[in-house]
Amino acid sequence: MSYERYFDDPVDFAYADFAYPGNQPAAPPGGSFAYAAEDPAPTPHRELPGLRASYRRLRRVATFTALGYFVLFLFLSAYAPGLMSGDVSGGLTTGLLLGLLQLPVTLAAIAAYERIARQRVDPLAASIRNQAEQTAQLAGGARA
Repeated sequence: MSYERYFDDPVDFAYADFAYPGNQPAAPPGGSFAYAAEDPAPTPHRELPGLRASYRRLRRVATFTALGYFVLFLFLSAYAPGLMSGDVSGGLTTGLLLGLLQLPVTLAAIAAYERIARQRVDPLAASIRNQAEQTAQLAGGARA
């Protein structure tokens, strides 16, 4: 697939990065985005925002899980000392139990990150990579 037709008009060239579905700005003065409707086939260029959003969502969930638990632990330690010093069983306090649970919670966040990345993000990245390779091969074949 060739992108030369997108860059003929300097006004359209400035807006070429925004020509994917869902993030298309208003047409520039004297220009149009008719080529976005002409070429509905997905390209790596159009799928990159979805990949970025997937990575961003994945990082936020993992970070807020691990850090959120730790902040909750700190908050309870500072503002609920009676709760944290309560006896759970045999000299084990609630604060010590919650502190010991920090490692399993962090490991669970890491495991969830890896599982979700394998299921959702990696296939999308592989699809984009394959499409980019096919585009590069087609462009290389057209030159020969």
